Amino acid sequence: MGLVMATEFDFAHTSDVDEFEAGYKAFKEGRMSEERFTPFRLQMGVYGQRQEGVQMVRAKLPGGCVTADQMDVLAECVELYAGCLPTDGTLTEAPEKVAHVTTRQDIQANFVSLDDVPEFLRKLDAVGLTTREACGNTVRNVTTCFLAGRCPAEHADVTIHARKFAEFYLRHPLGQQFPRKFKVTFSGCATDCGLSGMHDAGFIATHKDGKPGFQVWAAGGLSSQPMGALLLEEFIQESELFVVGEALMRMHFKYSDRKRRARARMKYVAQRLGAEGFIEEYRKQRAVIEKTHADDSGYGEANWRTPTGTLPFADSGVVDQHNGKSAILLNLFRGDMTPDQCRAVANAARAAGTDELRVTTEQGMVICDVDAEKVDAALAILNAAGLQTEYARGISDVVACPGTETCRLGITSSRGLAAALQPLMADLKKDGTLAGITVKASGCQHSCGRHHIADLGFHGMAKKVAGQAVPHYQLHVGGSGVAGSPLAFATDPVPAKYAPEAGIAVLNAYKEGRNENESMHDWATRLGKEGISEILAPFAADAGEVEGLIYDWSENEAFNTKGNKKGECAGAVLSMSDALISEAEYEMLIARAHLDAMFWAEALTALRRSAISAARAYLVPYGEAPEDDATVFALLASNAAADADVIAGLTAVQSALMSIDLADPGAGVTRLKEVQSDWLALAAKRFSAVPEAVEGVVEAAAETTEAAADVVLLDLSGVACPMNFVKTKIKLTMMPVGSQLDVILDDGAPIENVPLSLIEQGQKVLSKEQISETQWKIRVEKSGDI
Repeated sequence: MGLVMATEFDFAHTSDVDEFEAGYKAFKEGRMSEERFTPFRLQMGVYGQRQEGVQMVRAKLPGGCVTADQMDVLAECVELYAGCLPTDGTLTEAPEKVAHVTTRQDIQANFVSLDDVPEFLRKLDAVGLTTREACGNTVRNVTTCFLAGRCPAEHADVTIHARKFAEFYLRHPLGQQFPRKFKVTFSGCATDCGLSGMHDAGFIATHKDGKPGFQVWAAGGLSSQPMGALLLEEFIQESELFVVGEALMRMHFKYSDRKRRARARMKYVAQRLGAEGFIEEYRKQRAVIEKTHADDSGYGEANWRTPTGTLPFADSGVVDQHNGKSAILLNLFRGDMTPDQCRAVANAARAAGTDELRVTTEQGMVICDVDAEKVDAALAILNAAGLQTEYARGISDVVACPGTETCRLGITSSRGLAAALQPLMADLKKDGTLAGITVKASGCQHSCGRHHIADLGFHGMAKKVAGQAVPHYQLHVGGSGVAGSPLAFATDPVPAKYAPEAGIAVLNAYKEGRNENESMHDWATRLGKEGISEILAPFAADAGEVEGLIYDWSENEAFNTKGNKKGECAGAVLSMSDALISEAEYEMLIARAHLDAMFWAEALTALRRSAISAARAYLVPYGEAPEDDATVFALLASNAAADADVIAGLTAVQSALMSIDLADPGAGVTRLKEVQSDWLALAAKRFSAVPEAVEGVVEAAAETTEAAADVVLLDLSGVACPMNFVKTKIKLTMMPVGSQLDVILDDGAPIENVPLSLIEQGQKVLSKEQISETQWKIRVEKSGDI
């Protein structure tokens, strides 16, 4: 029996909201630490902002699909809960209440008080919306083409596949504790509006020999080191979607770097293994789970078809669908809608006789399935609310990330830049030669605004001019996220003040100097770096004008990066036991599927992996992370000798493993599944994110507590991050408040990360001394609970 069953779309679960509210109460009552609560709330799509005391809440919309009733509730939530003043005094006036469309087809609200989040989530849940896994180290929202299900060029309605894929992997144990996020997209045709080239997994609908299926791309990504995706499969059948996706996720779970978050993405796995090695490893991982997906099937409701046209575009924003109806594309400035505008969209859809709404990766919106005679009525409602459709998805429809308005990593005001660009494009947007040109802005190098795949992209950075920090934008030219297409060329940075005019100069140079039908990428290639630099030369910073350059767009004070925040090794430590338990639960899921099919050898292998992962989770509080699986059980037995429950479970698992009759393994493997299930349930309870009212503590082996007056020495030479922080934390847990601990740390990441993590935990780092070329000593005073 396969792991996939045909179901109606079932995404929101009230139990998620119940769990979040329980965790919120535990946090408020002091039973859950902030470091434990942070990943817990991220898992539920509740994200900390640049400002203190307020949150961003993100609704996860697979394929961007949303209904009129859901838009009304989103409007209500934004009106009731968004726009709160931060507690850090950074704002003196309450921010605007808006629903914001993201580049992953989510809708989010900012400046929400944590106290209001449970009720916010309950209102969403009541209309079938969830925030679960919209943030965190999870399968992020699964995206599609903006006109999926309606486009004349499509082979299938890939919103069906996106929703089924998202449903299957939501709450899936494999996807709860990835090293970092995992991004998936579906496109209906080779035009690839889903942008498979920048995703961890991209599926492009096609036909081969008359059979429907998908081309598959993998390991693409942007951020500071962009990489185009690799062609993984030329063609797979529709029924193979889940086994392909899961094989890639297994690789991400196993090979992505958990010690260095900046390199914990699939593109780095591909770089490390090489293209051929990556594909070879994918084949191996796929073989492990192939049998568990033997019963997977396709989806008749995807309406596979032969394409009848090309991707439609119209200056009016009203385009023809393949079914004879129309779609209305909304040009949402910076992806924002007020509560009244959200309601106007819902009412316009009702007036148009449809409930089919989409948000797009370009921060826009689409009303689908509009009868021709109802278009004007819908437009009248939209226009009365200040919503425009003209030139939607055109050159003036600028994509911008939140930047310094709310993002902790933002360096520049990308939304301010977008506002400054708008009036300069009044004429350019009407020029047919520039139709389809994309402009995107990011407030830092991480490319949330997707500047690497824009025809004209901007990314914010800081640069010194005459000794002063000045906001700058580096321009990127000629990029595309379409699978197999090139990324943008990085050009010279210009001061933020001049960035709008510099961008317009590039666009005009392209318009006037391109050859017939020459793409922006080909034009930029022909000009070369020197040619582009010549266009940008007039906009370089002048040291004599520095006083006029230190103010960013939409900012009233001189440029600085004081609002930027960064997590250190504490974030990695937090997820270690959770990740291991998720891995153990996933292997248990695989084992059960093999058992159902009576594949005893495969089930035994999965159960053994589950037991080892569970044992590793139990070892985390002891500061142990052995490299060799063969040593795990013995190490746990010695460390947890005083823990009767853990030792009893370990003994039962080992006994069951040794008692299996390989000639007739059925009964023995079934028994192993039972005892491992019990042992795993104990681990899940021990490490539960939401503690019980009387919190249980997993303690390491008892040690003598030193007197507060003594300085204790902990030598962590050769211990890498994050285990050095784990061991330091465990040692401090055993010491009284006011006592001091000297810790020996290696140069590099250990001395950079551990002191910062201790400070974040509320401890005092009294001194930091280099004691050799390769080692440091820090003195820590325990200031409170850790």
